Amino acid sequence: MASPQVETLSHDGTWLQLVPELGGAVIGYASEGREAPVNWMRPVELATIEEAGAIEASSYPLVPFSNRIAHGCFRYEGREVSLPADPLLPPHAIHGHGWRAAWEVTERTEASIVLKFSHASDSWPWQYEAVQRFALDETGLRIEMELINQSETNMPAGLGIHPHFPAASQVRLKTGVTNAHVGDETLLPITQDADYPAIKPLSEGTSLPEGLDLCFGGWDGSAEILWPEENRGLRISASPEFGHVVIFTPPGKDFFCVEPVSHCVNAVNLEGTDWGTTGLLHLSPQQSFKATALFQPFFI
Repeated sequence: MASPQVETLSHDGTWLQLVPELGGAVIGYASEGREAPVNWMRPVELATIEEAGAIEASSYPLVPFSNRIAHGCFRYEGREVSLPADPLLPPHAIHGHGWRAAWEVTERTEASIVLKFSHASDSWPWQYEAVQRFALDETGLRIEMELINQSETNMPAGLGIHPHFPAASQVRLKTGVTNAHVGDETLLPITQDADYPAIKPLSEGTSLPEGLDLCFGGWDGSAEILWPEENRGLRISASPEFGHVVIFTPPGKDFFCVEPVSHCVNAVNLEGTDWGTTGLLHLSPQQSFKATALFQPFFI
C-alpha cells in the first residue's frame, strides 16, 4: 500500500507539511535556521501518524466538537444522541470526526492549501462539511476553519485547533484567561475557578505550569510562547470565535499544547445549565461558521 501524500507549503524559508489523508493533520511547521531547521510545532515522521494516527501529529483539526462529550451521550432538541467512546481515550467521545478522517485537497498554491471533509449522518445524526484553509505568508501561518451544517435540522457544533509545541526546560507561555474549568477524574468540568493557581503565571508568562489538562474560559485570543534559550518565540492570535483555550502540559513529555477552541469541554451537556456561557454553536440548516488562528514566529 502506498504511503499517504505529504503536501508541503513554502514561503520565504518557512514550510508547512500536511497529510490530508490522515486527519488533515500537520506533521511539521519549521523555518530555515543557521545550522538546522527551527521547529515551531513539534516535528513528526509520517510513519508515526501512519501507525498512531493524527493524535501524534504536529497539529490536527477538532470538528464538529472539541474535547470530551461525557460518555458520548447528550440530548439535543428532543433527540437522544449516543456516540461511540473513543478507543484511545475512553469512556468519552472526544474531538469529533475530522482528526480520524481523510480530507480532500480542493485548492493548492505554493504557499496555501484548502482541505475539505464531508460527513454523512451516522451516530452523529447531522450531515456537515468542514473546511481547513492553510496559508503561509510574511505574517506567519494562518489556519482558517469552517463548518457548514448540511442537515435539515439545527446542529450543535464547535471548532478547534490542536497544535503541539516543542517543550524545553525554560519555555514560557503567556496568555490571558479569566477562569479554569476544573474537572473530575475523567477530565469532565465540574466547576469554574477564577483563582486557579495556574492563571497568574499564565498571565505573567513567567513559566509554563506543568501538569495541566484544562480548558480555560474568558480567553483573550492571544498567547505568546518563548524559548528564551533559543532566542525565539511564537505568537498566537485567534479570532473572537475561539473564546476558550485548552492547555495541556504533560509532565516529562517533549511537547505541550495550546488549543484555540470555540466551546468548553462537554458543552452539549452543560448548555442550558447554570454553567453559563459554553460557547456551543447552534447551526441552523445551511448555516456556516468560521474561526481563524494566526501563528506568528519571531526571533528575540
